Amino acid sequence: MAGTAQAGIITDSAFFTSLPHTSINFESDGAGSPINLIQGQTQVMPLNAYSNLGVDFVTQVRWVNDGNAAFDAAQMIGGSPANAIPSSFINAFAFTFNVPVKSFGMFVANNRTAGPVTMRAFDAGNNLVAELVFGGVFVDGTIEIPNTTADYGFMGYAADVDIARVEVTKQMAILDDLMFSAVPAPGAAALMGIGLPLLLSRRRRSQV
Repeated sequence: MAGTAQAGIITDSAFFTSLPHTSINFESDGAGSPINLIQGQTQVMPLNAYSNLGVDFVTQVRWVNDGNAAFDAAQMIGGSPANAIPSSFINAFAFTFNVPVKSFGMFVANNRTAGPVTMRAFDAGNNLVAELVFGGVFVDGTIEIPNTTADYGFMGYAADVDIARVEVTKQMAILDDLMFSAVPAPGAAALMGIGLPLLLSRRRRSQV
């Protein structure tokens, strides 16, 4: 965790339930047209595919229907069932918000043996707001098959400043269900750095 980032970690998509928020599950594009992919297939995503929803990708990514059985099982538990991003061809990407955003998060399925997933959030002045590394409190469960130990869970951050850009680095991982809100959780500003970890620690526990 960088700086005071730990005070605002989000470990459960339910954080957004009571907030006005935007959710992108990558099963369709920003216009609502379905992205139909067979197992193992990818499709290049236009950088502005979700611009009308508040997100612009600044690095080329792909919609992917990953064929890995462990990732498939993880998505069925915690993410949308078919598509994710960014495909195995891409290990670093970034996106920006074109609307005010105080909190964001994504479902992550990561092959632990390949290395961690890292998210770095920046404000409009290019100041680092938070650096999150997938593991520990973010992990809800693990699925093991030959050659893959897939940890899965939800990882995000709630800030007291607008988050303008998020950079993601990974090795063998998929990310799904991007959620973000312009409004912090009720009372979050007062709780930041004091009680918010207790609020955010109420996370789902899935068993496989």
